[in-house]
Amino acid sequence: MLVPRLATVFASVLVTIVSVAHAQSGCAIVYGDNWAFLFATPERWVSQCRAERQTGAALALWPDGTTFADAPAVMYVTVNGKEDPSLEAFAAAEQQRFRAIAPKVKVMPAGPMVAANGKRALVVRLSGDLGQNHELVAYTEGPTAYFIVVLSARNPQALEEHRPAFQALLQSFSPMKRQ
Repeated sequence: MLVPRLATVFASVLVTIVSVAHAQSGCAIVYGDNWAFLFATPERWVSQCRAERQTGAALALWPDGTTFADAPAVMYVTVNGKEDPSLEAFAAAEQQRFRAIAPKVKVMPAGPMVAANGKRALVVRLSGDLGQNHELVAYTEGPTAYFIVVLSARNPQALEEHRPAFQALLQSFSPMKRQ
């Protein structure tokens, strides 16, 4: 009787350890000097906070079962200072900067989307960059920073296939001021 009970306890402890380890591989709040944001990792995606060293982004996400490098689509969030007077001015300046790097890029409005707490996000679709990626780029504003949330795919089909995950990320995305 003792052996089955010990086996059950051991299995329960093992499941708990694996669950905690898996939960710690993701994150829910990312923060910097004067900014922070809360988000939920979309279902069947993996997230890595503080991914600046690996990807140049505050947050990187990719489909479960792939890596950031080999995924058909990835998402990431970058954080920018709030020097521009409005979200529209910031988005226009960022698009101009991108066009300077990739003159053949096509920028098409994709319509506004809503982030968490009813915050609006200006969304454009990009194609024709140097890597031939297809992207949905959302610009949104927090109390102390502007944020760029990107879905980048290797082809138009992958972009559309992963659009629901992008919308889920954006709808959970809640900028905050770091206290």
